Amino acid sequence: MITFYPTISRGELGKYCTVPRMLLVASSFAAEEVRKYGRVRGAVAVPVLPPCAVDVAADCGGFVATFRWGDYRYTAEQYVAWLSAWKPSWAAMMDYCCEDEITTGQPGIVRERQDKTTAMAHLFWERWHDAPWVWVPTIQGWTVADYERHAVEMRPLIDIMRAHYGPDSAFRVGVGTLCHRASVEMIRAVVRSVHDILDNPLHLWGVKLSILKSPIPLPQSVISVDSAAWNGLWGNGRNLWKETGMTQRQWRFETALPRYEGKLRRALALPKQYTPLWESEAAL
Repeated sequence: MITFYPTISRGELGKYCTVPRMLLVASSFAAEEVRKYGRVRGAVAVPVLPPCAVDVAADCGGFVATFRWGDYRYTAEQYVAWLSAWKPSWAAMMDYCCEDEITTGQPGIVRERQDKTTAMAHLFWERWHDAPWVWVPTIQGWTVADYERHAVEMRPLIDIMRAHYGPDSAFRVGVGTLCHRASVEMIRAVVRSVHDILDNPLHLWGVKLSILKSPIPLPQSVISVDSAAWNGLWGNGRNLWKETGMTQRQWRFETALPRYEGKLRRALALPKQYTPLWESEAAL
């Protein structure tokens, strides 16, 4: 069964946030400092978790940091200090996304960002492998071949991490640069290629609901996904909210999130076509 983590921003935490599971993003808590000063001067703002929160994970905020800001505006040390202040169940190591908006299709940029992601993973493991949360490394790329290459390069470290945490831990490997993909088939091909190389539990960063609705299943190694799309404030969602008289935050948690989770449950319950691998490959 795939576990869903709704991505919760700093502004969404509060009395209406009564969900037991969530994903907090470092860039959201750093944003005010970055807007004012261009960087986090001291500490990243610490979240105040609701009492109901029993499984809270952390995202390093790589897309916002590297796409909107050009690079991280907080250091690895500041990120670790932020995590230490509230101790998530698991946390992403800092990584570098490879969306076309960032690389502009320039040759060599994806490889450069993969190398930086790998270097970050080694840095975090060497310095903070004994953190009280589980570290999650991420495989990055743009084409399937990119992901395959990065998975092969990261596998020695991932094998060490998996052995360290054990089979019953929260350890998983993230697959990045999926949120802006137009093609469900491409996402599935990427995930399957990473699965085949690593054979590890996987988390898909920011995937669309459409990938879960697909009649062709994802590998069973996919144990979790996250998304910020649950808030419903896109398309006609903003008009629907305004008609209710609720505050925006209240509507997000009392209407939009239950509706999104219902869609997700129905998507996961849809019959899947467990075709032989060569047939599913031919369909791509």
